[in-house]
Amino acid sequence: MKIRKTFFWLHLILGCSAALFVLLMSITGVALTYERQMIKAAERADYVKPPTNGAQALTLDNFIIVANSLVAEKAKKTEKKPSITLTNELGAPVVIKVGRKVLAYLNPYTADVMAEPGKNTKIFFKKLRGFHRWLTLDGTFSETGRWINGVANVFFFILLLTGGYLWLPKRFKTKAFKQKLTISSKHASVKARDYQWHNAFGFYMSPILFIVIVTAFFFSFKWPGQTLKRVVSSESIAITSAQALTIAQQSQQLSQQALITALSAEFTGWQSIQFLIPTLNQSIQIYQVDNGNGGEPQKRLSVALSTLTGEVVEKQTFDQASNYRQVRSYIRFLHTGEAFGLVGQTLVGLASLLACLLVYTGVMLSWRRWQASRAAKLT
Repeated sequence: MKIRKTFFWLHLILGCSAALFVLLMSITGVALTYERQMIKAAERADYVKPPTNGAQALTLDNFIIVANSLVAEKAKKTEKKPSITLTNELGAPVVIKVGRKVLAYLNPYTADVMAEPGKNTKIFFKKLRGFHRWLTLDGTFSETGRWINGVANVFFFILLLTGGYLWLPKRFKTKAFKQKLTISSKHASVKARDYQWHNAFGFYMSPILFIVIVTAFFFSFKWPGQTLKRVVSSESIAITSAQALTIAQQSQQLSQQALITALSAEFTGWQSIQFLIPTLNQSIQIYQVDNGNGGEPQKRLSVALSTLTGEVVEKQTFDQASNYRQVRSYIRFLHTGEAFGLVGQTLVGLASLLACLLVYTGVMLSWRRWQASRAAKLT
């Protein structure tokens, strides 16, 4: 059996076997395209309006007092330090966390605990994301669902490779390539239309689908991450550590509000700032500054600020992080396209949409082939 024929039958069998699961991943992928923007819009709709014109938010020191009180009340036994997250938008709540767990959303003008902004929208996308990853309807993790999607994704990867080989014309001539690449509005038959769409759209979307599929391996299986950790360096340079202040220096220490004001003046384009609430009087305060949309790791940095002067002592950009951390961060956001902002998200969403078309045209071509084969046997 010739290699082209072998690849053809492998492509057909794997395509029909994984069609349903690839279709489900693709449809939900389309629905998740602008997840970040939709959640942000829902959050903004629930943001607090200023009580009066020109009203100012409370100082950060007020929120630290409330945060410490909440931690003492709700997270007594935890050894994790509480953190505060600020968002650079009018009316956005101050978020208190312990680790990844959110303790409270605080009204920026009163420091009262408020309802989670955009909660229903977040729940919807959490369930949709759970189905996309694990085939569950309630958003909970399922090892079986992850395994099924993982196998389907491996099949999809093989389909991409075999499809690329089958796409190549038997004779490398300009006319043959033009026929493969041209999307015509007129076709001799529905079969001819499906064949052309399958070839043309499959070729144009293959680079993006390749990235989406390969990055998905890291979510479906453990071995890609483990292999990556062995191959690339996990070593990183530690940012300047804090020292305890002397009694004399403590009286010169700036307030947390003054430090945030100094940080905001230094990084005017910040979108969010997160930091651990200090438990001691220390010389350095570390801040995690995000200048992007939340899905652009290359726009994040760590900043060490002197608590005595408010000056930047050190900053570490994304490029200074360990190779492993950089690659893993890019993998997460390349899969969704968010690493390249709205354009990247749109391209990944379009690729997911056209993947649905590839499933449809591939299945229909296989179905017609089976019908023709069956009819030939009956005659």
